[in-house]
Amino acid sequence: MRNQAMRARKSNRGNAAVELALTAPLLLLLLVGAADFGRVFYHAVTLANAAATGAFYGAQNNVLSGHFQDAEQVAKNDAKDLGTITAQGGRFCDCPNGTKVDCVTGSCPSYGAPRVYVSVKTSESFSPLVKYPAIPNPVTVGRTAYMRVQ
Repeated sequence: MRNQAMRARKSNRGNAAVELALTAPLLLLLLVGAADFGRVFYHAVTLANAAATGAFYGAQNNVLSGHFQDAEQVAKNDAKDLGTITAQGGRFCDCPNGTKVDCVTGSCPSYGAPRVYVSVKTSESFSPLVKYPAIPNPVTVGRTAYMRVQ
């Protein structure tokens, strides 16, 4: 009985090493994929926060709502840890019934002055650690924030 157990143990000696050798590439791919997912999620959240910061700057008052370059610079400064990002500021106006009007000359019949909104769009080119099939490399990640002027 004891000899059979010894023979069974000896015949299984290399199994763990072979299994590890077969599964190691898959485990490594999963690890790198999880790291890339975390990186792209971090970049997306940072870009969303930068867009919101730029929109918040422009939404402080009517004068600042027209300073697009300042709002863009505020957004770029907020996401400077990502490197070079692009930011595009804008402004649009509408009436409470949903009709779009010009921000300078427009007015809302029976409502008065139109509502003014500031938008800031941020984006960057993200390169994953590994080239994945069916996923372009680099990928453009972008976020847009809208805020009503106070």
